[in-house]
Amino acid sequence: MQKILNFCSDIEFYLKIAVSCTIVQQVFYLLLNNIKIDFITQVLLYWLLGSISFYSIGILIEKGIKNNEVLRDKLTARVKKVKNQAFPSFTIRGIITGEIKAFLSALIILYLAPEVHRGNSLLLNLGWFLMRIVAADFCFYVAHRLLHTKFLQKIHLKHHEFRDSSSFVAGHKSLVEYIIVAIADVLPIFIFGYDITQLCAWSVIGNAYNLEGHSSLSIFFIPSDFHDLHHTCFNGNYGIQGFWDRIFNTLNPPTKKPGVMFPVSFIKYITIQSSISNDIEKT
Repeated sequence: MQKILNFCSDIEFYLKIAVSCTIVQQVFYLLLNNIKIDFITQVLLYWLLGSISFYSIGILIEKGIKNNEVLRDKLTARVKKVKNQAFPSFTIRGIITGEIKAFLSALIILYLAPEVHRGNSLLLNLGWFLMRIVAADFCFYVAHRLLHTKFLQKIHLKHHEFRDSSSFVAGHKSLVEYIIVAIADVLPIFIFGYDITQLCAWSVIGNAYNLEGHSSLSIFFIPSDFHDLHHTCFNGNYGIQGFWDRIFNTLNPPTKKPGVMFPVSFIKYITIQSSISNDIEKT
């Protein structure tokens, strides 16, 4: 029963990403459908959406949710406590460098990836996003696990300077790691092709779950302390969520956050409590 619930929890995460992306894609389709968008405009749109959503969602989490004690305590997923760390202040130079990397990535991705037009079919887009997140999770798992080998570990150490995570740790990487992770993330696009409305939706939702995953909070997408444990222990939990770690036996078992936004975790919590109650009654 527990194995089934664990599998359902991973599927729940994938479905949340796919459904959220599909909804956002519909919005972009309505806004862009009647507009002729050339290559440079696509690059600028993809880059700007990624940057604006990254900073705005990160600030909302760090300055909004975390500054509210009630919300912070309710949503905190971290179980194993670590020493508090102050995240380095943003600098103009750092922001400019980051935006140059992001713009060049957008330019290269859209230049090399095959463009397709999938319209606003809900089923077609849902399928594309579902394949996209499962494939992206696998590609990230492989790249991330390689970054923890002794040959590539130094590349990844900058990201692991922080154990008490801030959302913005998601973007705290060395240049080489940035390139490796970017390649891993876009590989599915070269397999499935891209529609600019799909890419825009993925950019926004991808930033949302990535920032949440590094925030030590369970808000909507992240149902556990899965990635917190990775930063605390420096091994295991190499995927975006636990599916591929479960497959390849590298899972450091996370503590699930039950609640209305995470129904599978809630069902598992009720099941465990019921089992404990039955054992007590028998004794």
